[in-house]
Amino acid sequence: MNKNAKYGILLVGVVSLIMFSALTLSNLQDNTKLANILPQDNTKLVNNEKNTTSVGVGSGSSEKLNDKELVNGSDIILIGTVKEILSSKYGNRFSKDIDFGPDHVIYTDIVISVDEYLKNPSSSKEVIVRVAGGTIGNDTFIMEDEPSFKTEEKVLLYLTKDTSDATRDIGPDHLVVTGLSQGKFTLTDDGKAVRPGKTVSKDELLSTIKE
Repeated sequence: MNKNAKYGILLVGVVSLIMFSALTLSNLQDNTKLANILPQDNTKLVNNEKNTTSVGVGSGSSEKLNDKELVNGSDIILIGTVKEILSSKYGNRFSKDIDFGPDHVIYTDIVISVDEYLKNPSSSKEVIVRVAGGTIGNDTFIMEDEPSFKTEEKVLLYLTKDTSDATRDIGPDHLVVTGLSQGKFTLTDDGKAVRPGKTVSKDELLSTIKE
């Protein structure tokens, strides 16, 4: 084989190598662009999923009440048992376009079977107690310091009229707990009355009401 033929083969080989390298680099750049796009799209998808869920937290405003203030500030005081916790509902000013707040809430009604009235007796055997807070679908609203309830719970409740613009005009007839969590005591089998931050005997608590 002469010299010119050898140089020709070598030149073809060099050109082929250059073309292969250029093609490989182009594919690598395309893959890099694709890799940069995919995480952004996935992030948008995750964010969209998160946006379907809303959680609001409200802060209840109630000054600290002593025993006498609880009694005087209550329209009804009773002993009863939690019969049923009804499905949560939106307040009458609720809007998806407005953040949760004092006038934009989810509320829950609690049905209480009355065992005994301690103030302002009534012929009604059941009372509905309304609390701010609850969950509807992906929407959750939590009102700090609102009392919590569970079915079959034995309770002593200080109750007053609902003055909230968001819930007072929504039926059925109902009351709210006086002083938020201050007005709800759980009665235990061993004769105690318990609320967050305070535990007394049931008899001691009853004595403050009957004074």
